[in-house]
Amino acid sequence: MLSISNLLCNHQAGNERLRYGHQGADASHIPRPVVVWAVTKACNLKCVHCYASATAGAAAGELSHGEALAVLDDLAAFQVPAVLFSGGEPLARPDIISLIRYARYLSLPCTLSTNGTLIDDAMADQLADVGLKYVGVSLDGCEVRHDKLRGRAGAYLQTLAAIQRCRRRGIKVGVRFTVHALNIMDLDEICELCAAHDVARLCIYHLAYAGRGKGMQRLDLTAHETRNLVKKLFAKCIEFHGRGIPLEILTVDNHADAAYLLLELEGTSPGRVAEVRERLRGTGGNRSGCNIAAIDPVGNVHYDQFSWHYTCGNVRQAPLSKIWSEATDSRLALLRNRKDSLPKRCRECRFLDVCNGNLRTRAEAACGDWLGFDPACYLTDEEIAPLPR
Repeated sequence: MLSISNLLCNHQAGNERLRYGHQGADASHIPRPVVVWAVTKACNLKCVHCYASATAGAAAGELSHGEALAVLDDLAAFQVPAVLFSGGEPLARPDIISLIRYARYLSLPCTLSTNGTLIDDAMADQLADVGLKYVGVSLDGCEVRHDKLRGRAGAYLQTLAAIQRCRRRGIKVGVRFTVHALNIMDLDEICELCAAHDVARLCIYHLAYAGRGKGMQRLDLTAHETRNLVKKLFAKCIEFHGRGIPLEILTVDNHADAAYLLLELEGTSPGRVAEVRERLRGTGGNRSGCNIAAIDPVGNVHYDQFSWHYTCGNVRQAPLSKIWSEATDSRLALLRNRKDSLPKRCRECRFLDVCNGNLRTRAEAACGDWLGFDPACYLTDEEIAPLPR
């Protein structure tokens, strides 16, 4: 995640130490990953870009309640920095409140990623009662567009009501907006909605080409459109900061955004470039297989939440802590020290230390090579060339 608000406006969200603490990690260091755990494949919606290819019912062989508790025990002992309960729709899993309660008992920082439609007053009360601090809610645009992309009329109003219910109970809310050609025109509306409903964070997700999203490649933004989008987000952050609106704006899954932010500062605020670059170097760029991990509903471990097509192990055979620490899987091991294996354009890019080759799953979907070039990079050859000494 790239916190544009923090880097441009010094917005403090409280997680800066976690975000910028990866500088200097190498193959000899065992990283503790944020774990995105899809606790079920079941979902009540049919989103066109769903990276999990969620279904109406649970997958065969999903982890039992006892197995799920054992996963949480392992994650707590491994001292992972956070667990993100995801899906499918995690609230479709009958024991989800029990799992969140147990994670809280173990002092595991945890968040919930949801479409919001199942958060009625009773569910909102339960989430507040177990001490959940943050809920990430997905919105895909204005009412008509959201309902169409999510495959159900009325979903937008239910999601908006869920945001309001969570805020009334003191639960911090973030909105997640996956942007593509079918909804980019609604960006301004989403920003203003966040401001109007006391949303703390807006995460703009670039399309990841995973699950059903793999079939949407032709609807991804062009390089020119992506550049304009990100530049507009820079302006939105500054505008909202000036208006006194404490909305944190982030982009996710395209680390070319970090490089582009530095390019913009080189032109507008050259005195800030060194300071911001040092912070960005601390993120380590893309951290798939290092500081981000995923567990799917049947216990398969993946190097990020978009890589369900490739399995590094299964928690039924070995705990995640062992799979992650030993890194015997070839991809997992290479991701820890990947720079020499990236495409020539990446290896020679002056921003490699803040990007780390971008998203491997998108590269694999686009060109058939998981170590190939990620087409989401929108920087020109001239922009990434080393500066003259």
